[in-house]
Amino acid sequence: MIIYGTKGTHLHSEKVSGVKCDHCNQQNTHTISVFGRYFYIYWIPIFPLGKKAVSECNHCKATYERKQMNEQLQLAHDNVKRNTKTPITHWAGSLVIGALIAFGIYSAKQHDNNVVDYINSPQVNDIIDYKSSDNAYSTLKITKVTADSVFVVANSMEIKRKRKLYKIDKEANYNAERFGLSLNEYKEAFDSKRFLDVDR
Repeated sequence: MIIYGTKGTHLHSEKVSGVKCDHCNQQNTHTISVFGRYFYIYWIPIFPLGKKAVSECNHCKATYERKQMNEQLQLAHDNVKRNTKTPITHWAGSLVIGALIAFGIYSAKQHDNNVVDYINSPQVNDIIDYKSSDNAYSTLKITKVTADSVFVVANSMEIKRKRKLYKIDKEANYNAERFGLSLNEYKEAFDSKRFLDVDR
């Protein structure tokens, strides 16, 4: 169950002097308070939804929203609201999501660069992902590398989702067929997409 909604927080209050109150007709101090609203998911602020300000007469305690204020009070209200900045915390969730996306993109590009190196320079214990049938995936483990050949042992298990291959990548499962490939055959298997990925 996803918990989400909107919430408001007090951002800033400021006293302004010499403004007439339409309720008590006194020329006195008003307190203008600015509140910010934000959208949240699981109580984590995702993005701001704007600001709202109200004024309170310090003499009679009458409270006004902007549309109820006289012109002088509206000018003071607009000035205080404009100078009140939305806190960075109201963007916290968006910043975290953005950082995770950026890290994911960076990791994917880094992995792609690493895979090129791994294909060109195979090592013992590298794990090769491949499609073992029309609807299943499995892995191979490199057991030996010579000047012109790569030797592997097959995983005896299969799984239906490629991203779940880590679940069957266990030492005990590498007890199936053992065979060798020339380095050219090994590289060509990646070019033709028979081999999908390699991890080290």
